[in-house]
Amino acid sequence: CAQPCLGLTAVLASGEVVRTGGRARKSSAGYDLTRLLVGSEGTLAVLTEVQLKLYPLPAAVSAATCSFPTLSDAARAVAGLLQCGVPVSRSELLDASAIAAFNKYSTEVADLQEAPTLFLEVEGVSEAAVEAAAAVARECCADSGGGEFQWATSESERRRLWAARHATYYASLALRPGSRGVVTDAVVPLSRLAEVMGETAADVARAGVVGPIFGHAGDGNFHCILLLRDEDPPDYVERLSQLNDRLIRRTLAAGGSCTGEHGVGVGKKQYLAREFGEGAVEMMRTVKRSL
Repeated sequence: CAQPCLGLTAVLASGEVVRTGGRARKSSAGYDLTRLLVGSEGTLAVLTEVQLKLYPLPAAVSAATCSFPTLSDAARAVAGLLQCGVPVSRSELLDASAIAAFNKYSTEVADLQEAPTLFLEVEGVSEAAVEAAAAVARECCADSGGGEFQWATSESERRRLWAARHATYYASLALRPGSRGVVTDAVVPLSRLAEVMGETAADVARAGVVGPIFGHAGDGNFHCILLLRDEDPPDYVERLSQLNDRLIRRTLAAGGSCTGEHGVGVGKKQYLAREFGEGAVEMMRTVKRSL
């Protein structure tokens, strides 16, 4: 993510050392080379130094989980939270199969209901501010069919909860022993998140494959972990490939991007022209050739 980067020191292919940005909070001088280099995925230069913003720790924090009848309901709740201005610092969404994997894998957190579940973290300048924000969050989630909040208020409880959430990839592998995970990556406008995640979950079910879905719901970014064994027949491999292709096309049709954080790489080069148009892709090539 380029936003926390104030400046860079980079080495070009020619060996020339360049510096971009600076410690000032804002600048309108020249092209925004910092964001260009950060977004280039290492194809324009080697970054050797990075100047980063520092953020203060919040005075009060509380985390919670809330389950929903459907994945679309949970995604709609996220949009409602942000529209209401709830100070959510983290919001993660797991579908029922991801929660099932979570329960089997995690030993430090009590089992959760096997239903689409939202993980939230709310922060504020005081405990009273967090309590007020939490009350609004409960109402927003209830409007979308959410159940009771399960709170984790102490730092140790929050750390255990988020550590278990961050192990979702490894937990998902246990749903189909002997598999490796092919992690998809898509991002859509928040207004389309419920629709696209719901359609993706239905597509996984129709394809007859194992593909838990989870996402960083606060920014519209979500992933589907497609589980693949080396000995899987060609038909199964093809179903996974077609599922991923439909996911990307569905995302682009909704005004999203083929990758929210993992980058383009080899697998998604073919979708760049569909997302930006041939003119923009040729512009990228021209920049690359010039350096």
